[in-house]
Amino acid sequence: MNFIFKIYIVSICLAVLLAKKHRKGIKRENEDSPEDTSNSRIDLRGNLLKTLFVFCGHPAENSVCSPLSALMPLAKLALGAEGQTQEELIPALGVSRMSKIRNRFKPLLVELRYLPGGKLDIASRLYVSQTAHLHRPFVDQSRDIFGSSAVKLDFQNSTYAAEEINLWVSSQTNHMIKDIVAPFDISPTTSLVLVNAVYFSGRWKEPFDKVDNKTFYSPMGSITVPMMTRSGYYNYTTSDALSAEIIEIPYLGEKASFVIVLPTTQLGLSILLSQLKLAPELLDSAMASMHETNVDLNVPKFRIESTSNLRELYEVAGVKKIFDTKDSGLTKITRDGSVYVTSAKQKAFIDVHQFGSEAGASSSISMSKLSYQKPLRFNADHPFLFFILVKKEQLFSGTLLYPPLSNQAS
Repeated sequence: MNFIFKIYIVSICLAVLLAKKHRKGIKRENEDSPEDTSNSRIDLRGNLLKTLFVFCGHPAENSVCSPLSALMPLAKLALGAEGQTQEELIPALGVSRMSKIRNRFKPLLVELRYLPGGKLDIASRLYVSQTAHLHRPFVDQSRDIFGSSAVKLDFQNSTYAAEEINLWVSSQTNHMIKDIVAPFDISPTTSLVLVNAVYFSGRWKEPFDKVDNKTFYSPMGSITVPMMTRSGYYNYTTSDALSAEIIEIPYLGEKASFVIVLPTTQLGLSILLSQLKLAPELLDSAMASMHETNVDLNVPKFRIESTSNLRELYEVAGVKKIFDTKDSGLTKITRDGSVYVTSAKQKAFIDVHQFGSEAGASSSISMSKLSYQKPLRFNADHPFLFFILVKKEQLFSGTLLYPPLSNQAS
Protein backbone atom coordinates (compact mmCIF):
# COMPACT_ATOMS: atom_id res chain seq x y z
CA MET A 1 0.00 0.00 0.00
CA ASN A 2 1.56 3.31 -1.05
CA PHE A 3 -0.15 5.54 1.46
CA ILE A 4 1.56 6.34 4.73
CA PHE A 5 -1.62 7.24 6.49
CA LYS A 6 -5.19 6.14 6.07
CA ILE A 7 -8.18 7.01 8.17
CA TYR A 8 -11.69 5.76 7.78
CA ILE A 9 -14.47 7.00 9.99
CA VAL A 10 -18.21 6.64 9.99
CA SER A 11 -20.59 8.28 12.39
CA ILE A 12 -23.99 6.66 12.78
CA CYS A 13 -25.55 9.67 14.37
CA LEU A 14 -28.91 11.08 15.07
CA ALA A 15 -27.25 14.21 16.34
CA VAL A 16 -23.67 15.29 16.06
CA LEU A 17 -21.35 18.14 16.93
CA LEU A 18 -19.09 20.93 15.83
CA ALA A 19 -15.33 21.10 15.91
CA LYS A 20 -13.31 23.75 14.17
CA LYS A 21 -9.58 24.39 14.13
CA HIS A 22 -7.57 27.32 12.78
CA ARG A 23 -3.86 27.87 12.33
CA LYS A 24 -1.60 30.75 13.26
CA GLY A 25 -1.92 33.79 11.08
CA ILE A 26 -5.22 32.81 9.45
CA LYS A 27 -7.96 35.39 9.70
CA ARG A 28 -11.18 33.83 10.93
CA GLU A 29 -14.70 35.11 10.95
CA ASN A 30 -16.48 35.40 14.26
CA GLU A 31 -20.25 35.38 14.01
CA ASP A 32 -20.65 37.67 16.99
CA SER A 33 -17.63 39.86 16.20
CA PRO A 34 -16.93 40.00 12.45
CA GLU A 35 -13.85 42.15 13.09
CA ASP A 36 -12.15 39.42 15.14
CA THR A 37 -8.86 38.43 13.51
CA SER A 38 -7.51 36.20 16.26
CA ASN A 39 -4.54 33.97 15.44
CA SER A 40 -6.21 31.09 17.22
CA ARG A 41 -5.80 27.63 15.71
CA ILE A 42 -8.73 26.09 17.54
CA ASP A 43 -12.17 27.70 17.35
CA LEU A 44 -13.76 26.96 20.71
CA ARG A 45 -16.90 29.07 20.43
CA GLY A 46 -19.38 26.19 20.36
CA ASN A 47 -20.44 24.43 23.55
CA LEU A 48 -20.17 21.06 21.83
CA LEU A 49 -16.63 21.71 20.70
CA LYS A 50 -15.58 22.73 24.18
CA THR A 51 -16.99 19.47 25.51
CA LEU A 52 -15.66 17.36 22.64
CA PHE A 53 -12.20 18.88 22.92
CA VAL A 54 -11.18 16.27 25.46
CA PHE A 55 -14.02 13.82 24.86
CA CYS A 56 -12.05 12.26 22.00
CA GLY A 57 -9.09 11.82 24.30
CA HIS A 58 -9.23 9.05 26.88
CA PRO A 59 -6.72 8.88 29.78
CA ALA A 60 -7.03 5.10 30.17
CA GLU A 61 -7.20 3.67 26.64
CA ASN A 62 -6.44 4.21 22.97
CA SER A 63 -9.18 6.30 21.37
CA VAL A 64 -10.01 8.20 18.22
CA CYS A 65 -13.03 10.17 17.01
CA SER A 66 -13.83 12.81 14.41
CA PRO A 67 -15.02 16.26 15.44
CA LEU A 68 -15.38 17.21 11.77
CA SER A 69 -17.56 14.27 10.87
CA ALA A 70 -19.67 15.13 13.89
CA LEU A 71 -20.01 18.72 12.71
CA MET A 72 -22.42 18.32 9.82
CA PRO A 73 -25.29 16.16 11.12
CA LEU A 74 -25.99 18.35 14.13
CA ALA A 75 -26.02 21.44 11.95
CA LYS A 76 -28.39 19.63 9.61
CA LEU A 77 -30.74 18.84 12.49
CA ALA A 78 -30.74 22.53 13.37
CA LEU A 79 -32.34 23.24 9.97
CA GLY A 80 -35.33 21.19 11.07
CA ALA A 81 -35.56 22.49 14.63
CA GLU A 82 -37.51 25.25 16.33
CA GLY A 83 -38.24 26.61 19.78
CA GLN A 84 -36.15 25.38 22.70
CA THR A 85 -34.41 22.77 20.55
CA GLN A 86 -33.10 25.43 18.20
CA GLU A 87 -32.07 27.50 21.21
CA GLU A 88 -29.99 24.55 22.44
CA LEU A 89 -28.41 23.84 19.05
CA ILE A 90 -27.35 27.39 18.16
CA PRO A 91 -24.85 27.86 21.04
CA ALA A 92 -23.78 24.22 20.75
CA LEU A 93 -22.78 24.83 17.13
CA GLY A 94 -21.05 28.10 17.98
CA VAL A 95 -23.09 30.32 15.63
CA SER A 96 -25.06 33.40 16.57
CA ARG A 97 -28.15 32.66 14.48
CA MET A 98 -29.57 30.12 12.04
CA SER A 99 -28.57 32.07 8.93
CA LYS A 100 -24.92 31.55 9.83
CA ILE A 101 -25.16 27.77 9.34
CA ARG A 102 -25.22 28.12 5.58
CA ASN A 103 -22.47 30.78 5.62
CA ARG A 104 -20.17 28.58 7.65
CA PHE A 105 -20.76 25.05 6.42
CA LYS A 106 -21.31 25.37 2.68
CA PRO A 107 -17.95 27.01 1.83
CA LEU A 108 -16.19 24.73 4.29
CA LEU A 109 -17.45 21.59 2.58
CA VAL A 110 -16.65 22.96 -0.88
CA GLU A 111 -13.08 23.63 0.24
CA LEU A 112 -12.61 20.24 1.88
CA ARG A 113 -13.64 18.30 -1.21
CA TYR A 114 -10.36 19.21 -2.90
CA LEU A 115 -7.30 18.11 -0.98
CA PRO A 116 -3.94 18.25 -2.79
CA GLY A 117 -1.77 15.28 -1.87
CA GLY A 118 -4.62 13.36 -0.29
CA LYS A 119 -8.23 12.36 -0.52
CA LEU A 120 -11.15 13.40 1.67
CA ASP A 121 -14.69 12.22 0.94
CA ILE A 122 -17.55 13.48 3.09
CA ALA A 123 -21.05 12.10 2.74
CA SER A 124 -24.12 12.51 4.90
CA ARG A 125 -27.54 10.95 4.60
CA LEU A 126 -30.75 11.23 6.57
CA TYR A 127 -32.97 8.15 6.88
CA VAL A 128 -36.62 8.46 7.88
CA SER A 129 -39.52 6.04 7.85
CA GLN A 130 -40.87 5.19 4.40
CA THR A 131 -44.27 6.41 5.56
CA ALA A 132 -42.98 9.90 6.41
CA HIS A 133 -43.61 12.98 4.28
CA LEU A 134 -40.53 15.20 4.19
CA HIS A 135 -40.74 18.97 4.37
CA ARG A 136 -39.53 20.29 1.02
CA PRO A 137 -37.75 23.37 2.52
CA PHE A 138 -35.73 21.10 4.82
CA VAL A 139 -34.77 18.77 1.96
CA ASP A 140 -33.77 21.67 -0.29
CA GLN A 141 -31.72 23.45 2.38
CA SER A 142 -30.00 20.26 3.44
CA ARG A 143 -29.03 19.39 -0.11
CA ASP A 144 -27.87 22.94 -0.89
CA ILE A 145 -25.65 23.28 2.17
CA PHE A 146 -24.45 19.73 2.79
CA GLY A 147 -24.85 18.12 -0.64
CA SER A 148 -26.81 15.31 1.01
CA SER A 149 -30.11 13.61 0.37
CA ALA A 150 -32.96 12.37 2.54
CA VAL A 151 -33.90 8.73 1.98
CA LYS A 152 -36.98 6.84 3.11
CA LEU A 153 -36.33 3.42 4.58
CA ASP A 154 -38.48 0.56 5.83
CA PHE A 155 -37.70 0.40 9.54
CA GLN A 156 -40.25 -2.40 9.96
CA ASN A 157 -37.70 -4.76 8.42
CA SER A 158 -34.65 -4.13 10.60
CA THR A 159 -32.42 -6.58 8.72
CA TYR A 160 -33.14 -4.94 5.37
CA ALA A 161 -32.71 -1.43 6.82
CA ALA A 162 -29.34 -2.30 8.38
CA GLU A 163 -28.13 -3.86 5.13
CA GLU A 164 -29.10 -0.79 3.13
CA ILE A 165 -27.30 1.55 5.52
CA ASN A 166 -24.20 -0.66 5.69
CA LEU A 167 -23.97 -0.95 1.89
CA TRP A 168 -24.14 2.81 1.51
CA VAL A 169 -21.54 3.44 4.24
CA SER A 170 -19.22 0.86 2.68
CA SER A 171 -19.50 2.49 -0.74
CA GLN A 172 -18.66 5.91 0.75
CA THR A 173 -15.57 4.68 2.63
CA ASN A 174 -13.81 2.75 -0.13
CA HIS A 175 -15.37 -0.44 1.27
CA MET A 176 -13.28 -0.17 4.45
CA ILE A 177 -16.12 0.31 6.94
CA LYS A 178 -18.61 -2.55 6.96
CA ASP A 179 -21.43 -3.64 9.24
CA ILE A 180 -21.56 -0.31 11.04
CA VAL A 181 -25.09 -0.97 12.20
CA ALA A 182 -26.74 -4.22 13.20
CA PRO A 183 -30.41 -5.16 12.88
CA PHE A 184 -30.87 -4.74 16.63
CA ASP A 185 -29.86 -1.08 16.28
CA ILE A 186 -33.07 -0.49 14.31
CA SER A 187 -36.65 -1.21 15.29
CA PRO A 188 -40.13 -0.45 13.94
CA THR A 189 -40.27 2.50 16.35
CA THR A 190 -37.06 4.06 15.01
CA SER A 191 -37.79 7.70 14.26
CA LEU A 192 -34.75 9.19 12.54
CA VAL A 193 -31.32 7.90 11.53
CA LEU A 194 -28.61 10.24 10.34
CA VAL A 195 -25.55 8.57 8.83
CA ASN A 196 -22.33 10.49 8.30
CA ALA A 197 -19.32 8.98 6.54
CA VAL A 198 -15.84 10.46 6.18
CA TYR A 199 -12.91 8.88 4.36
CA PHE A 200 -9.42 10.39 4.44
CA SER A 201 -6.10 9.18 3.09
CA GLY A 202 -2.85 11.09 2.85
CA ARG A 203 0.90 10.81 2.43
CA TRP A 204 3.63 12.48 4.44
CA LYS A 205 5.25 15.48 2.79
CA GLU A 206 8.58 14.03 3.87
CA PRO A 207 8.61 10.23 4.31
CA PHE A 208 10.19 8.68 7.37
CA ASP A 209 13.64 7.22 6.74
CA LYS A 210 13.19 3.92 8.54
CA VAL A 211 11.32 1.94 11.15
CA ASP A 212 13.13 0.32 14.08
CA ASN A 213 11.90 -1.67 17.05
CA LYS A 214 12.22 0.56 20.11
CA THR A 215 10.85 0.86 23.63
CA PHE A 216 7.48 2.50 24.30
CA TYR A 217 6.56 3.22 27.93
CA SER A 218 2.87 2.37 28.24
CA PRO A 219 0.83 2.53 31.49
CA MET A 220 1.13 -1.28 31.68
CA GLY A 221 4.90 -1.19 31.42
CA SER A 222 7.53 -0.92 28.71
CA ILE A 223 6.91 -2.69 25.38
CA THR A 224 8.86 -3.01 22.14
CA VAL A 225 7.11 -1.41 19.16
CA PRO A 226 7.98 -0.23 15.63
CA MET A 227 9.08 3.42 15.75
CA MET A 228 9.32 5.60 12.64
CA THR A 229 12.34 7.90 12.59
CA ARG A 230 13.32 10.96 10.60
CA SER A 231 15.32 14.18 11.00
CA GLY A 232 13.97 17.38 9.49
CA TYR A 233 12.36 20.77 10.06
CA TYR A 234 8.90 20.81 11.66
CA ASN A 235 6.64 23.32 13.37
CA TYR A 236 7.39 22.77 17.06
CA THR A 237 6.91 24.35 20.47
CA THR A 238 6.96 23.60 24.17
CA SER A 239 4.32 24.62 26.70
CA ASP A 240 5.15 25.13 30.36
CA ALA A 241 1.45 25.57 31.12
CA LEU A 242 0.65 22.12 29.67
CA SER A 243 3.99 20.51 30.55
CA ALA A 244 4.13 19.22 26.99
CA GLU A 245 5.92 19.38 23.64
CA ILE A 246 3.91 19.91 20.45
CA ILE A 247 4.94 19.03 16.89
CA GLU A 248 3.12 19.30 13.55
CA ILE A 249 3.98 16.77 10.80
CA PRO A 250 2.68 17.88 7.37
CA TYR A 251 1.19 15.68 4.67
CA LEU A 252 1.94 16.09 0.98
CA GLY A 253 0.39 19.31 -0.27
CA GLU A 254 0.58 20.84 3.23
CA LYS A 255 -3.20 21.06 3.51
CA ALA A 256 -3.30 18.34 6.16
CA SER A 257 -1.08 17.63 9.14
CA PHE A 258 -0.64 15.32 12.10
CA VAL A 259 -0.19 17.08 15.47
CA ILE A 260 1.25 15.34 18.54
CA VAL A 261 0.91 16.82 22.03
CA LEU A 262 3.48 14.87 24.07
CA PRO A 263 3.53 15.25 27.89
CA THR A 264 7.01 15.83 29.26
CA THR A 265 6.56 12.94 31.70
CA GLN A 266 5.65 9.34 30.89
CA LEU A 267 2.52 9.43 33.06
CA GLY A 268 1.47 12.96 32.16
CA LEU A 269 -1.40 12.28 29.73
CA SER A 270 -4.19 12.20 32.31
CA ILE A 271 -2.94 15.49 33.79
CA LEU A 272 -2.76 17.02 30.30
CA LEU A 273 -6.34 16.01 29.50
CA SER A 274 -7.55 17.35 32.84
CA GLN A 275 -5.87 20.69 32.17
CA LEU A 276 -7.41 20.93 28.71
CA LYS A 277 -10.82 20.05 30.07
CA LEU A 278 -10.63 23.05 32.40
CA ALA A 279 -8.86 25.41 30.00
CA PRO A 280 -8.80 24.21 26.36
CA GLU A 281 -7.52 27.59 25.26
CA LEU A 282 -4.11 26.61 26.68
CA LEU A 283 -3.46 24.43 23.65
CA ASP A 284 -4.67 27.16 21.34
CA SER A 285 -2.18 29.56 22.89
CA ALA A 286 0.68 27.05 22.76
CA MET A 287 0.11 26.20 19.09
CA ALA A 288 0.11 29.88 18.17
CA SER A 289 3.77 29.98 19.24
CA MET A 290 4.95 27.10 17.03
CA HIS A 291 8.00 27.75 14.87
CA GLU A 292 10.08 25.75 12.41
CA THR A 293 12.71 23.71 14.25
CA ASN A 294 15.25 21.05 13.32
CA VAL A 295 14.02 17.85 14.98
CA ASP A 296 15.13 14.23 15.35
CA LEU A 297 11.65 12.69 15.26
CA ASN A 298 10.56 9.31 16.62
CA VAL A 299 6.88 8.32 16.26
CA PRO A 300 5.35 4.87 16.77
CA LYS A 301 3.40 3.10 14.06
CA PHE A 302 -0.08 2.52 15.41
CA ARG A 303 -3.61 1.52 14.57
CA ILE A 304 -6.70 2.36 16.60
CA GLU A 305 -10.37 1.55 16.21
CA SER A 306 -12.91 2.83 18.70
CA THR A 307 -16.65 3.32 19.04
CA SER A 308 -18.21 6.24 20.92
CA ASN A 309 -21.73 6.76 22.18
CA LEU A 310 -22.18 10.50 21.83
CA ARG A 311 -25.52 10.97 23.55
CA GLU A 312 -23.91 11.69 26.93
CA LEU A 313 -21.64 14.25 25.29
CA TYR A 314 -24.53 16.13 23.73
CA GLU A 315 -26.44 16.25 26.97
CA VAL A 316 -23.40 17.57 28.85
CA ALA A 317 -23.09 20.26 26.17
CA GLY A 318 -26.73 21.25 26.70
CA VAL A 319 -28.35 19.47 23.73
CA LYS A 320 -31.16 17.42 25.27
CA LYS A 321 -34.45 18.17 23.55
CA ILE A 322 -33.59 16.24 20.38
CA PHE A 323 -33.86 12.99 22.41
CA ASP A 324 -37.33 13.81 23.79
CA THR A 325 -39.72 11.24 22.34
CA LYS A 326 -42.75 13.46 22.94
CA ASP A 327 -41.43 16.94 22.22
CA SER A 328 -38.07 16.92 20.40
CA GLY A 329 -38.62 20.24 18.64
CA LEU A 330 -37.53 18.68 15.31
CA THR A 331 -40.80 19.67 13.72
CA LYS A 332 -39.58 20.97 10.35
CA ILE A 333 -38.10 17.74 9.00
CA THR A 334 -41.32 15.92 8.17
CA ARG A 335 -44.93 17.01 7.74
CA ASP A 336 -46.11 14.11 9.91
CA GLY A 337 -45.12 15.69 13.21
CA SER A 338 -41.93 15.77 15.21
CA VAL A 339 -39.21 13.14 14.82
CA TYR A 340 -36.64 12.53 17.53
CA VAL A 341 -33.12 11.17 17.97
CA THR A 342 -32.98 7.62 19.30
CA SER A 343 -29.21 7.14 19.46
CA ALA A 344 -25.88 8.77 18.60
CA LYS A 345 -22.95 6.54 17.69
CA GLN A 346 -19.58 7.10 16.10
CA LYS A 347 -17.00 4.55 14.95
CA ALA A 348 -13.49 5.53 13.93
CA PHE A 349 -10.45 3.75 12.55
CA ILE A 350 -6.96 5.21 12.18
CA ASP A 351 -3.80 3.64 10.73
CA VAL A 352 -0.45 5.47 10.93
CA HIS A 353 2.59 3.84 9.36
CA GLN A 354 5.73 4.41 7.30
CA PHE A 355 5.46 5.79 3.78
CA GLY A 356 6.39 3.24 1.07
CA SER A 357 9.96 3.62 -0.18
CA GLU A 358 9.02 3.51 -3.89
CA ALA A 359 6.38 6.23 -3.60
CA GLY A 360 8.47 8.18 -1.12
CA ALA A 361 11.41 8.41 -3.47
CA SER A 362 9.30 10.05 -6.16
CA SER A 363 6.98 12.28 -4.14
CA SER A 364 9.06 14.56 -1.99
CA ILE A 365 12.09 16.80 -2.23
CA SER A 366 14.14 17.71 0.83
CA MET A 367 15.51 21.25 0.84
CA SER A 368 18.63 22.07 2.79
CA LYS A 369 18.67 25.04 5.15
CA LEU A 370 21.06 27.93 4.71
CA SER A 371 22.05 27.79 8.37
CA TYR A 372 22.51 24.69 10.46
CA GLN A 373 20.52 24.23 13.64
CA LYS A 374 21.40 21.41 15.98
CA PRO A 375 18.35 19.13 16.06
CA LEU A 376 16.39 18.64 19.22
CA ARG A 377 14.94 15.23 19.99
CA PHE A 378 11.19 14.61 19.90
CA ASN A 379 10.71 11.06 21.12
CA ALA A 380 7.04 10.01 21.26
CA ASP A 381 7.84 6.94 23.37
CA HIS A 382 5.02 7.34 25.90
CA PRO A 383 1.26 8.16 25.83
CA PHE A 384 0.21 11.29 23.92
CA LEU A 385 -2.70 13.27 22.51
CA PHE A 386 -2.97 13.68 18.73
CA PHE A 387 -4.95 15.62 16.13
CA ILE A 388 -5.38 15.41 12.37
CA LEU A 389 -5.87 18.82 10.76
CA VAL A 390 -7.27 19.11 7.24
CA LYS A 391 -7.30 22.66 5.86
CA LYS A 392 -7.14 23.88 9.46
CA GLU A 393 -10.18 21.84 10.50
CA GLN A 394 -9.90 19.25 13.27
CA LEU A 395 -10.71 16.09 11.33
CA PHE A 396 -9.66 13.56 13.98
CA SER A 397 -8.39 13.58 17.53
CA GLY A 398 -7.51 10.89 20.02
CA THR A 399 -5.05 9.39 22.46
CA LEU A 400 -2.41 6.70 22.08
CA LEU A 401 -1.52 4.83 25.28
CA TYR A 402 -0.02 1.69 23.79
CA PRO A 403 0.75 0.94 20.14
CA PRO A 404 -0.71 -2.45 19.15
CA LEU A 405 1.90 -5.18 19.40
CA SER A 406 0.77 -6.57 16.02
CA ASN A 407 2.64 -3.80 14.22
CA GLN A 408 6.03 -4.91 12.92
CA ALA A 409 8.99 -2.85 11.87
CA SER A 410 9.55 -2.77 8.14
